[in-house]
Amino acid sequence: MKKNEPNFLSFLGAPAQRALMVELKISQLEDISRYSKKDLLKLHGFGPSSIPKIEEALKKIEKKLKD
Repeated sequence: MKKNEPNFLSFLGAPAQRALMVELKISQLEDISRYSKKDLLKLHGFGPSSIPKIEEALKKIEKKLKD
């Protein structure tokens, strides 16, 4: 997975993708590491089932969510 691909969040559902790209202005996968699980779960359209997917993707690029 290339972090600069237009569909770098394609492993998430459309509501979660919109929440990250529109509300947080995420443009690269590594940008998500600036946020905690709690921050992400506050977003409209971002549910708890998206967290493990995000963590797995971040792990592949040696990043993790903020504590």
